[in-house]
Amino acid sequence: MTLSRSAGVASHQEQLERLRQEVESLRGELRRAEKWTARGGETERLRAELRSLRAQLRQGQRLASLGTMLAMVAHEFNNILTPVINYAQLARNNSTLTDKALTKAVEGGQRAAEICRAILGMARAEAPAEPEEVAVATLVSETLRVMARDPRRDGIEVVYRGPADLTAKTRKIELQQVLLNLLLNARQAVLEKDGPRRIEIGADRCTDGLVLRVCDNGPGIAPGDLKHLFRPYFTTRSETEGEPGGHGLGLAVCREIVQSMGGTITAAGGTGCGATFTICLPQ
Repeated sequence: MTLSRSAGVASHQEQLERLRQEVESLRGELRRAEKWTARGGETERLRAELRSLRAQLRQGQRLASLGTMLAMVAHEFNNILTPVINYAQLARNNSTLTDKALTKAVEGGQRAAEICRAILGMARAEAPAEPEEVAVATLVSETLRVMARDPRRDGIEVVYRGPADLTAKTRKIELQQVLLNLLLNARQAVLEKDGPRRIEIGADRCTDGLVLRVCDNGPGIAPGDLKHLFRPYFTTRSETEGEPGGHGLGLAVCREIVQSMGGTITAAGGTGCGATFTICLPQ
């Protein structure tokens, strides 16, 4: 059983375009609301509308990130379902292999269910949520599960470095959204090279709270682009055959989310030396 990649990409691009238009519309409404607020029209209705628009913008970007993975998720599900079907047929045709076949089929089904739960959990969550105590290592593993495709299938080594007992009180889904966006960007970057591909996720405590880093050994960021990375609609990702270009909202929304939690997000790295994104969150 195979899935049409071209059809998946076309559908993916259409969804991204609709999401981009919705996000642009929301940003326009957000700017108008902020303008009226700055002019002194501070009514409870406007403040409530402003909060609602910000939440919708974040949700739109979260769905856009999930939409970016559409082709990857579809391909991974094809890899999962093909052996599930084959093992089920094997069990039906050869009773002596029933136990083994059913065990393999159940494993595949459970893997598919885990992916669905992770994606739906992130898509349905409303932001902002109340801060909760989160195990950082678990947050990282859950975010990687949302990505569906095992990075090792693309020759990518993903390493997590951080204390096993590290916890943080934070808005889990929003931090996961930021981490997912950074990991998707890092994955895209390392896929552009033929040599060893590596993504490192670092986490540690600092004087003021929590530090998270996402580093990759991709082609890096041109020095002239560094100062523009978090600007809305600025993107370094151009459209290539079979792959859509960037829409320039991911990092801008990441910065807004991190700043709303009282933190900072910065980028470093030059051409040819990979990139490092650092998040600092107060506790």
